[in-house]
Amino acid sequence: MPRHPLDYAAYFIDLDGTVYLGKQLLPTVRETLQSLRERRKHLLFLTNDASQRRERIAAKLLNLGISVTAHEIVNPSYIAICYLRQHYPNAPLFVIGEGDLHRELMEAGLQLCNDPAQIRVVLTSTDHRFNYRKLKIAFDAIRRGAVFLATNADRTYPSHNGEEMPDTGAIIAAIEACTAHPLDRLLGKPATLMAEIAMETVGLPAEQCLLIGDNPETDIRMGNQAGIPTALVRSGIGANHRHFAETDQPTYTFERFGDILV
Repeated sequence: MPRHPLDYAAYFIDLDGTVYLGKQLLPTVRETLQSLRERRKHLLFLTNDASQRRERIAAKLLNLGISVTAHEIVNPSYIAICYLRQHYPNAPLFVIGEGDLHRELMEAGLQLCNDPAQIRVVLTSTDHRFNYRKLKIAFDAIRRGAVFLATNADRTYPSHNGEEMPDTGAIIAAIEACTAHPLDRLLGKPATLMAEIAMETVGLPAEQCLLIGDNPETDIRMGNQAGIPTALVRSGIGANHRHFAETDQPTYTFERFGDILV
């Protein structure tokens, strides 16, 4: 029998589909977060969105009435910078992505490149302008031996009205299909690297943390693989999932985030 959802010391909370949809804060979220802070719980926000740097995400939350610092946010661009600096610090990097991602990587001292003959790492992310030219560069680079990484592998993401939209998983599939080369390393959910960084940040073991999200294939699967208890909320993509794979079974299921207080 799982313990009460308020009996944990730290909460790892997904953003899109759990805290907000598009630009709209979801009901009871602000009050729930305030209640958790009043109970002196550790809060971290875990997102697979690599298009916005952590400071921009924190500013968005502040505009929605939620006070949070950039250090309380873990996103794939932050993980990518840490990972690339450690494993491929001087490797020319081809990036399929949008928003802040390119500039953030360059500011971190990483070398971006569009020449397949020089590229040593291909990093794939959400990209609404993905096209044949980008596919061909990735194809040529990987065929020449470049490492294939991805910030996330979500098949879809929820729009502002809850409609599912194609995401990075489709781009990964296209590159894998033409290169016959599988993804070498996933940096975001459901890979456990993000969960490991979150636990290291709060200094707590898995059993003292609760991971809350709306996507069984990313949020819940990552928590389960990392040994962290999980809570699925049906406010985003979770609204469309009623049957789960064994790897995606949540510890708790709630209609919305605020139900953890009940």
